[in-house]
Amino acid sequence: MQPVLATPTIPFDPRKAWRTWRRRIVTRAMGLTLAYEGMMYVGVFLSSIVISIVLGFEAGATGGTYNGDIPSKWDGIISLVSVFTAFVFLLLMRRRDILTREFWLGGPHLDTYGEPNQRGRVSQYGGGRMRPQWFLLFIVLGLGVQGAVTLGQMLLSFVHFDLISPTSDSINESATTVSMWLYIGLVGPVCEEVMFRGVLMKELKPLGRNFAIVTSALVFGLFHDDVVQGTFAFLFGLLLGFVAMEYSLVWSIALHIFNNAVLSGVVDTLLAGRLSDTGYTVYSIILMLVGVLGAAIVFAVYGKGLVRYRRTHRSTPGTYASWASPTFIVFVVANVILTALSLFVALMG
Repeated sequence: MQPVLATPTIPFDPRKAWRTWRRRIVTRAMGLTLAYEGMMYVGVFLSSIVISIVLGFEAGATGGTYNGDIPSKWDGIISLVSVFTAFVFLLLMRRRDILTREFWLGGPHLDTYGEPNQRGRVSQYGGGRMRPQWFLLFIVLGLGVQGAVTLGQMLLSFVHFDLISPTSDSINESATTVSMWLYIGLVGPVCEEVMFRGVLMKELKPLGRNFAIVTSALVFGLFHDDVVQGTFAFLFGLLLGFVAMEYSLVWSIALHIFNNAVLSGVVDTLLAGRLSDTGYTVYSIILMLVGVLGAAIVFAVYGKGLVRYRRTHRSTPGTYASWASPTFIVFVVANVILTALSLFVALMG
């Protein structure tokens, strides 16, 4: 009679399983983010080809020649097409979640993505009641972020290091068009919030609220491919992430639109056109001081509550090691390179 051989057992390592699980979550979420950014470039490429063809035909019809350069007045159209292309892709990939009431307004919902053991579980996202005074405080904190970035630029200029923003310069050149206003003030904020606070942050939420907010803000900052705007986007992204996580995506969208369309759009543009260079500089300094002082007051009054929130939602030790996931590394390296190239081209120009 043949002896029965025992099946060898592989010892289960819970810590290794935890590391694998969290890295898999980050890899999946960042893979989708990479694809979203890639689809934006596809939209830029396709729209640029179509516009070049149209401009070429127009030049030929009038007996002129087209040198291949697209005027800045078309930047708004290109931006709208690129973000629309990426948003359609995102909607196709996460439609079962995006097309729900809870995605936008917050509250308990069934997860429809992620690891098999996450799907179908009830998860809480947002759902808090936003009061007018709270939203006003968030606006003040947004002003504080703007003021802090402006102050940083001013301090650097005192040591003869002017930190330019190629993205801001490009936007200022084309901000007179309706399409660019529509992109900056409405379409861009909505699509960015859906991607970074609605999809990315929610998919990272099982690893802890702090981790999800910080990581989505960091990715949002890198996504801008601009040192100045990226710094602002990271700090502002922390605020937007908290608002979306505790209240709802609708409120983070409202705050984002208010910042882009009102504070950085209508008010800034109107005053820039009506004030002299000296007057606009004085206005910028006053706005910076109001923002920084206002944010300091808010932190002085509510700072202890923020510290308690951070401690309550602290991630498990080692969670941030999941930033070593392949897709996260690829995203960081690619966008750092794009930022450096953009800055180099601006300085050489």
